[in-house]
Amino acid sequence: MLLTGKSPHGGDIYQNRGFLDFSANINPMGMPGPVREALIRAAEHADVYPDPRCGALRERLSRAEGVPADCILCGNGAAELIYLYTYALAARDERPALVLSPTFCEYELALHAAGVPVERYFLREEDGFRLTEAVLAENFGRFSAVFLCSPDNPTGICTEPGLVDALAENGVRLFCDFCFLDLTEDPERYAIPRLIREHPNVTVLRAFTKSYAMAGVRLGYAMCSDAAFLGSMAEGTQCWNVSVMAQEAGIAALDCREWLGESVKRISPERERLAGGLRELGLRVLPGEANYLLLYGRRDLGTLLRERRILVRDCADYPGLGPGWFRVSVRTPEENDKLLIAVREVLQ
Repeated sequence: MLLTGKSPHGGDIYQNRGFLDFSANINPMGMPGPVREALIRAAEHADVYPDPRCGALRERLSRAEGVPADCILCGNGAAELIYLYTYALAARDERPALVLSPTFCEYELALHAAGVPVERYFLREEDGFRLTEAVLAENFGRFSAVFLCSPDNPTGICTEPGLVDALAENGVRLFCDFCFLDLTEDPERYAIPRLIREHPNVTVLRAFTKSYAMAGVRLGYAMCSDAAFLGSMAEGTQCWNVSVMAQEAGIAALDCREWLGESVKRISPERERLAGGLRELGLRVLPGEANYLLLYGRRDLGTLLRERRILVRDCADYPGLGPGWFRVSVRTPEENDKLLIAVREVLQ
């Protein structure tokens, strides 16, 4: 928990009650009914400790992902697993880690907490912040690990599968954050079972948080075929890190794949409509593939929208971006209309 200071993430509705929140990238369709019902049922069993091995959940994940259950580690949200990864990395390697920037800030926060030096590979604005094969010219022998997010957060841009394969094949530890992949139109673009099977140096991170609107439940999982490394990650946390409610909610969510597909069918056209509306208002909008958009406009856009009780994620603190960059989530059509109206008003 935070004792002092500002949260480095969006979604701080507790300090901004009653605001329309475009700062957190959560499925606008909300939590599926079966997941909500599973949480209610699980509350009846909250008087006992949760399964420390997450046995039933890992078995279901194994079938869903096509990866052996002993290659799966569950965590209290994706964030915990990021920290566990960096702690395991620090125990084995003194070399710096390479972070592709701009990207999710939690990688650097976790690396700093673990005492791992950080170097950045900056994605070029002229390339639309898309990772290109130029990265393969890096001397990866200098690094303990490479952190890749696809679709990237905050850009929403996906890395080409062939480039992910090329990075995996060079032998460096590769941390692939695919947490938003299920909210794209091609969630199967990466051959995850093959990546895990053929490349013990690869760790894939996924989460229920955003796809199933379970941010308050906290549930993520990492997949890796390096048993020793995965074991080191597990040793970094206490054995009851995934609650009874989270485990049951995850199992229920895995039965909602059709619901998730229907969500994407609603999100994708709405994302394009929102992007088009923002461009018509004179903003530069990247062609993201998930449920959020990165845009460039007036430096005070976030402040002006806050005055209208609308929250967006100011990305000025992202290395590789700066003042004027903002990320907005894709919400319901009615909510997106409110954002477009507010942006039009503040830009007049």
